[in-house]
Amino acid sequence: MKIFKVLIILLLTFSCSQNHTDKRISEFEKILGNEQTKSVNSLVSDFEVNLNKIYPNLPIEKAYRKYLDEMISDSTTNWDKFKFQSDQTNSEFHKSGLWDEIYTKDSVYGLQINQAGKYMHALNAVQNSDSLINKYWDKRQVAGMMKKEFVVRGILSSNPDFNDYFHKRIVVLEFSY
Repeated sequence: MKIFKVLIILLLTFSCSQNHTDKRISEFEKILGNEQTKSVNSLVSDFEVNLNKIYPNLPIEKAYRKYLDEMISDSTTNWDKFKFQSDQTNSEFHKSGLWDEIYTKDSVYGLQINQAGKYMHALNAVQNSDSLINKYWDKRQVAGMMKKEFVVRGILSSNPDFNDYFHKRIVVLEFSY
């Protein structure tokens, strides 16, 4: 009987945790919009296909970490391996309006973060549910575009879970121009 009670408690706990995560995802996607969400999902898919190609023997979480580590490593010379967007996905990224929700072009400063865009609003809606999202959102609000080394070190210092819906999207969108 004790085992049965423990199983019920674990099941309820997992169910509540899963429901909380689903609500966060629903809220994020609702704010971002259907077309933009489909575009993000395509970018994540392309990114993970590329990870599997360049790190075929690594599980996805370790592949994300290795990608980020190599991106800022002084010994990295093959920069082509970091290109992951298919032509179709890149076209969808722009046609869906997602690019415009994340970035703006400034004639003086070049590429900038669109602080008023749906992406920042969607992150704001879920930022307090996760320390990496919160830290990332805060840094973006203050600093806007940052050198990739700072972004990578910031993400890695936050103990990311690359099985997490949001952590994946932050990384992928950070390196999608």
